[in-house]
Amino acid sequence: MIYVPRRTASPLCTLAAVLAFVTLPSAATAQGPDTVFDDAGELSGPEEQQVQQAFDAAQEEAGQPIYAFLTPDTGVGVDDVAAQQELVNQEARAENLPQDAGIVFVAPDDGWVQSANLDGVSEQEVYETMVPYFGEGNFAAGLEAGAGEIAGEPVAARGDPGAGGLPGGGLPLLLLVAAVGAFLLFRNRRTNKRRLEEERRTAEEEFAGLTTRLDEFDGKERLVSGYLEAQRPLLDEQTEGRIEKKISDAKTAGFAREFNDASSTLTSDPISARRKMEGGRALLEGSLQKLDEAEKTIDDYRNADAALDGKLGAAKEELRAAEEAEEAALAEGVAVERLDLRPEYDRLARQAADRAARRDEFDPRQNLAAVDALTEQARTHRAALQDEVAARDALPDERHSTEGALARARGSLRAYERSHQRALEEFGPAALEEVPSPGELSTGLLHAEGCVDRADRAQSAGRFAGARSLLREASELAAEVMRAPGRLKAATAAADRKKREGEEKLNELEARLAQAKANEHLMDPYQRQRLRDYEYQLGNARYGFFGGDWLTALLLFEALDNDYMYMGDPSAGFGEGTGDDWGGGDFGGGDWGGGGFGGGDFGGGDF
Repeated sequence: MIYVPRRTASPLCTLAAVLAFVTLPSAATAQGPDTVFDDAGELSGPEEQQVQQAFDAAQEEAGQPIYAFLTPDTGVGVDDVAAQQELVNQEARAENLPQDAGIVFVAPDDGWVQSANLDGVSEQEVYETMVPYFGEGNFAAGLEAGAGEIAGEPVAARGDPGAGGLPGGGLPLLLLVAAVGAFLLFRNRRTNKRRLEEERRTAEEEFAGLTTRLDEFDGKERLVSGYLEAQRPLLDEQTEGRIEKKISDAKTAGFAREFNDASSTLTSDPISARRKMEGGRALLEGSLQKLDEAEKTIDDYRNADAALDGKLGAAKEELRAAEEAEEAALAEGVAVERLDLRPEYDRLARQAADRAARRDEFDPRQNLAAVDALTEQARTHRAALQDEVAARDALPDERHSTEGALARARGSLRAYERSHQRALEEFGPAALEEVPSPGELSTGLLHAEGCVDRADRAQSAGRFAGARSLLREASELAAEVMRAPGRLKAATAAADRKKREGEEKLNELEARLAQAKANEHLMDPYQRQRLRDYEYQLGNARYGFFGGDWLTALLLFEALDNDYMYMGDPSAGFGEGTGDDWGGGDFGGGDWGGGGFGGGDFGGGDF
């Protein structure tokens, strides 16, 4: 294996290649679709087009498509010829090449080449033609030489001045290349200068746009600082300290330093200046957010202090209404648990009255939340007492309605037991899984009667709302019993429909069996075995259908219908000695792709 040196193209060589592409347009014109794949990056653009033209010419002469692959590092395990051939096959399949295509496969990094399926030419000769060029790292010349060997053309000697290149000798070429290089260098400098000017102009515009945000910050900082001074007598020490820290953090965030550094490099390094401005802008936005939070804290504190007296008055009214509701409920015989909220209210009222003298520790936001909770507690207690009184008035009607529902449910349950038993005998338990059993309904009625008894005891104890809730629970259990006959009727109708469909499917399957047995004399031994298997499984399904497990039998009918759908079909292909299976056997028809790619002798070897 010969080491292949990797080429590093100098700017001069690149310019020469560009010049060759410009001065030789006929050699850079591709003919037909691409058949040269340079994944290794060994060919320049003009070189790849020249190689493509050579392979197009070889294809015309050879009468078959010719492909070339230059692949990067193939990894470990591709050292022997068999592994290299397998890699060539994989590449051909991946690119979906025609099966008559010839292939030249080069691995520059690993130092080997393989050729395959080249009709009418010795692959070893093609290999020997290319390898000297590959050993020098000139892969374009090597591939062109290989294409010429495939086309049957003589290969020009390496180093022959007349074997290609630009007319006029080397000195004019170098002068022309130098001129082109100077032109490109000048153009690049102008492009870079224009790009730098655009970056500088953009940076200056962005820097000018920061003035608005800086002015906004200055105004916001003065506003919040003044707001703090005005409201300082209202704040407790802890809240005051938190607000002062937010204002201090906002002023010392460091965005001014970032902006100053950016302004010093606007002209010399606008790209770096834009990065510094972006960092400073993020710090500035964070500082504005801190000022907003400080302002909101002061607003919440001031609003809570302003609303506290009004909320205390509303809480006092709610407590008075709850006390009046307690008295009214006691008069109606309700068992009232007094909710003494007056002490808590008096404590909050005293703290609010003394807050001017206790600013260091008094937080009106906390007291306001406590007053709101007290008000809600009184309101909930009053609503519960009113509900007890309303339940006391509604209990007679609730009791009458519940007792009537229970009586109707008992009669419905007796009829349901008979209907459920008939359906169970006809369709089996599996068909009635979705409907309640009589035992379940009977248990529910017993629970309903227990609810009525507990409601009587709750009423006697003055818990009228609890008694009404128990009566409603009993009514719902009775309604569940009343809905059971309808559910049973729907379930039996569905079961009857499925059973009739099962009878039709059984008749159909048995007809298939009879038809198949009539053609048994035309079957080979394998087909007769399949017939016996079908007949056995159909017998089991028939026994289950009439033996009570008809739902499971329906599933067996469907399986037989799918697995033996050809059974009884005379066109299934019964024939003496043919050995044909029903339906033509498994799908697919064999492996796709016609086997391995290629077929020719793999010439070549290591470089």
